Amino acid sequence: MKELKKQAEAVLFASGNKIEIGEIARLCKIDIKSLNKALSELKKDYDEKGSSLRVSGEGTFWKLTVREEYMGLVQQINPHTELSKTTIETLAVIAWKAPILQSDVIKTRTSKAYDHIKELVDSGFLIKQRHGRSYMLKLSQKFFEYFDLKDKKDIKERFKEFVDIDEEGLRKAEEEKLRKEDKEAEKAKEKSEKDTEKKPQENTEETKEQTEELIKKNTEEAEKEDKEADKTEKEQKSEVEEETTEETQSKENKSVSEKSE
Repeated sequence: MKELKKQAEAVLFASGNKIEIGEIARLCKIDIKSLNKALSELKKDYDEKGSSLRVSGEGTFWKLTVREEYMGLVQQINPHTELSKTTIETLAVIAWKAPILQSDVIKTRTSKAYDHIKELVDSGFLIKQRHGRSYMLKLSQKFFEYFDLKDKKDIKERFKEFVDIDEEGLRKAEEEKLRKEDKEAEKAKEKSEKDTEKKPQENTEETKEQTEELIKKNTEEAEKEDKEADKTEKEQKSEVEEETTEETQSKENKSVSEKSE
């Protein structure tokens, strides 16, 4: 166990950052259960001897780092010991333009920046908030306190050794975003105008159909009334004819009777 603790300690020191326990187990050629026990004992050893260093576990990750009370001291030498150079370069881009859309960072730093952003968010240096189809990245209070920064001028000065800020690339990304937003706004406007033009036409066609339907209905009712009037007239005429026939027949019968007498 003693030898395993020394191996794990060497790996943590050499990594300079948090490392997944599976990777430590692979390097030490040991099973994870035994390694977990060794790391827990190593952590206890550092705590009991009051070292300026400490071993800490975060989920499945472990790291060897400076205790908080000595952090300010070592930051004067190298404030970026827990972050890789490529992650610092991504952080520099974000810090210089923050708040900035994640999609714009990816355009500048390529897709590898996704992992950097996740690490920076997990470390508490960035705040990530949903913004449309992308995310808005903001600097946290921990970022300013950890790197002892006050404003943009301090940020540029502190990170200039890690990256030459691609301001031209960021400017183009911003212009592209604005062009896209303008294009979408123009499409929305055109759609709204088409809908406005289409509505009166639909209303006119609807009114026309209603008018035609009303005319048809009125015509049918008029035809029905005419038919009923014709029927009534015929019935009345028939009745008159029947009465006339009966009257004529009555007169004829009366005349015959008189002649017989």
